[in-house]
Parts: sequence; C-alpha cells; structure tokens
Amino acid sequence: MSKGHDLADHLRALDDIHGVMSAMKNLAFAETRKLAQHLEDQRRLFAGMEDMLADFLRFYPQAPQGLGEARTVYLLIGSERGFCGDFNEELQDAFAALPIPPPAAGQPAVMAVGRKLAERLEGVVPLAAHFPGPNATEEVEPVLSRLVEGLDRQRPAQGFLRLGVLHHGEEEGDGVRLSIFEPFRRPARKAPAFPDPPLLNLPPVDFLVEFADHYLLAALYAVLYRSLMVENRRRLQHMDDATHRLEQRMEELRRQRNQLRQEEITNEIEVIMLGQAILDPSTPAAKTDYPQDGETP
Repeated sequence: MSKGHDLADHLRALDDIHGVMSAMKNLAFAETRKLAQHLEDQRRLFAGMEDMLADFLRFYPQAPQGLGEARTVYLLIGSERGFCGDFNEELQDAFAALPIPPPAAGQPAVMAVGRKLAERLEGVVPLAAHFPGPNATEEVEPVLSRLVEGLDRQRPAQGFLRLGVLHHGEEEGDGVRLSIFEPFRRPARKAPAFPDPPLLNLPPVDFLVEFADHYLLAALYAVLYRSLMVENRRRLQHMDDATHRLEQRMEELRRQRNQLRQEEITNEIEVIMLGQAILDPSTPAAKTDYPQDGETP
C-alpha cells in the first residue's frame, strides 16, 4: 500500500509541475503575439531611417569625416531567464568564433544584456558592463534606457560608437548574426533617387551628429524586440517538448498505479478466499440446517 501512496504523491507533484509549465508556455505564446506588432512597427521605422541616412550620404559624402574617431563596442543580446534551450550557448559560441583581439587599451569593449548570458560569460570574456534583460515587452524600454547610459560611458570624448550587436536572427534557421550599426557608414539599402539634396536646418556634420543618436536608438529597439521574440519562441518550443515528456511520464505512472491497484485487489480476494477455506476446509460452500421434505425436524 505504501508504494501506491508514493506513486499517488509523485503523480500529484508532476501534475503541479505540469500546471506551472503550461502557464509558462501560455505566457511565452502571449509575448510572441504582443511582440509581433512592436517588431513590425520598429522594422518600418528603422528601414525609413536607413533610407534617410543613405539619401543624406549620397549628397553629403564628406560629412562623416568631421565626426571624429569611432570606438567599436560589441554588444551581446542574451536572455534574462532560462528555459529557452541553447539560446545563450549559441551566442557564446558565435562570439568565441569572431576574430576579435583581447580587450585592451584602444581595443573593442564587450557588453552583455541578460543575466543568464552574463553568468555564462563570467570568467570567460572580460565584460565592460552587463545589464539585466527584458522579461516582457513592457520591460524593453527601461532596459534600453540603462543600456544607452552604459554605451554613453564607452563613447569617446570626440567621436562616435561603432556598435556591433551579436543577436539571434528572427527567422528559424538564421542562427546568430552580427549586425554592425554605424551612422557614418553608407547603408546597404539603396536610397531613393531624389534629384535634389535634402533641406537641412543644420550644417551637414551637425545634422549627422544629431541623427546618430536617433539611428542607434532605433537600431537597439529593433534588436531587443527581435531577440525577445526569438527567446520566447525558443521558450515556447522548450516548454512544449518538456510538457510532452512530462505527460508521457505521468501516463506511465498512472499505468503503474493501476497495475499496482489491480495486484492489491487480487491479493485481497485471495486473502478472503483463503480465510473462508481455513474456517471450513471440508465444504466449498456453507450448508443449511433446514429440514428436507419428509424429514422431521
């Protein structure tokens, strides 16, 4: 009987775990639905800014020469929470494969977003700074504010940041990508063929200085939303696989419990029959003492 109680307790514990995992899966699915709209809006915004930059540099190609020196900063976008498969491991492996010299004076700085990723990089990659990552869509903006403050501390006194962001690609199979954002490099996107230069209220260099901050901010928004989308998709898949394995284990335990119960019932029947045989071993069934026809009581 004790084994049956142990199986029942185990099943109740697994059922509680199944409820928690199902809730996590539902939350991940809800996040992907919310992020889809944010990501599309941010993609259109950033595409428009790249068109503006390409159009500006087509008419003012000398403007970037007045920006000063550029410092390269590598930013790795990981996850704040776990249960998302090998999301952070892939980032670490991709960064290790980059031909980057060890951080030193004048060399690129490395920063990370996401507690789980920072824990993996600790003692392996010297980090200039690391920041908590967003758990939900609503947390992207406060995370970005802290990230921008950290990037400002890496900016040269007279110059700009060349930002290399290592992140997961949006589509399945894209893997980890390195996106380079620098507001003084002509984008790959073709600019509209306008015959006249844009009308500016500032000198071209001053305009590019003001534009650079907005450009990098839009790029970071797009990358954070994209990374959070992939993270939740991975978590959804991870939770789906885990709940499937858990349901199989619970079904196996239910079969064991039913089999054990059947064995216990069989044993109880055998005990009852054995007890009856001990009480009256000569007769398979109890006799009646009522007189038969023609007999006197």
